[in-house]
Amino acid sequence: MEFWLRVTRSRIAKDVKAGRGDVYAGFTLVCRLFMAAMDKRAAGDRRLWDDLLRYAQQVVDAHPPRH
Repeated sequence: MEFWLRVTRSRIAKDVKAGRGDVYAGFTLVCRLFMAAMDKRAAGDRRLWDDLLRYAQQVVDAHPPRH
């Protein structure tokens, strides 16, 4: 997990330097969505979690991340 956090932090810093400061809002929303899905799953409702994972897989399959 630390690897992905470091990579994400580096990419965010590069976007900010390039004048794309809206990356903060995007990252914040993604984090809030992830936390909401974890909270719902912990409360016994897996629907949001399952939908999030399914959608994330579709996006990654359609647009593979660069390494």
